[in-house]
Amino acid sequence: MQRLIIIILIFLLSSYVCGQLYTMSDHYVYHALAINPAYSGSHDALSTTVLYRNHWTGFKGCPTTMSLSIHTPLANERIGLGFLAMNDNIGVTRETSFIGNYAYRMDLGYGKLAFGLGAGMIFCCTDWNKLAAADIDDELLIYNSSTGIMPDFSVGIYYTTQKYFMGLSVPLFLSHEFDSKANKYIIRNSFKEYNYFYNAGYIFDINSNIRFFPSLLCKYHKGNSFQIDINSQIIFKNRIWSGISYRSNNILVGMLQCQINKQLRIAYSHDFVIGKLGHYKNNLQEFMINYIFKYSAEVTGPRQF
Repeated sequence: MQRLIIIILIFLLSSYVCGQLYTMSDHYVYHALAINPAYSGSHDALSTTVLYRNHWTGFKGCPTTMSLSIHTPLANERIGLGFLAMNDNIGVTRETSFIGNYAYRMDLGYGKLAFGLGAGMIFCCTDWNKLAAADIDDELLIYNSSTGIMPDFSVGIYYTTQKYFMGLSVPLFLSHEFDSKANKYIIRNSFKEYNYFYNAGYIFDINSNIRFFPSLLCKYHKGNSFQIDINSQIIFKNRIWSGISYRSNNILVGMLQCQINKQLRIAYSHDFVIGKLGHYKNNLQEFMINYIFKYSAEVTGPRQF
């Protein structure tokens, strides 16, 4: 029966490969709480991750992303709880999100299947007075600043074993936009605006020192083009992760991670844009630090994802 459930799960996920234009991380494998609430508690210990992403270094007002995620299983390991704080800045607009996540976890085959829900608030602010206006005395820009506080929700499922993982999620699916006539942000729920994620990965043992870890992330939004990230990493002695990723909008990503010990992991990535735009947009960098506060006696090595 368990094998049948696993086969059905794999079929459903594989037939619904989706993705989107949503604030993302090159290190989504280890920072999956940002896209899937069902990831909560998956490290089997209290785990915290800090991430910083600078999209176009050197450009004034360039997009930047900072995030903090914390998640842990409860004592019975059936329940996982998580907290995610994100801050996105682009130009004169910034969004700050505080999301609480809940996952119900159950044993299934050789791993765990989790169903997740997320709920929280998004604080939006646009400082029009920071724009370089042709008329410096324009009162609409000098005194006008648009702010809003809106709820948002996420759903997802996640299955993981020691060798592979896969997940399907719809993060922060409510839509919000600024109504210039009403001078306020409005909220709406539209299936056309949902952002769908599917990600999966598998670790192959090459020998006692080297492992090969391919993974992918598919993103779909009805109003935008389908995107896919294909990652390929080599793990050396469970200490050094080195690899490359190809993103379908002509981006190559070089990635490097160092597992300092069983609890501390540091990661860096650099995005390279292919084509003419690469002359102006090749300074996308990302830094990540993850720390797991405790390991149970059953854990033989650091978590791979």
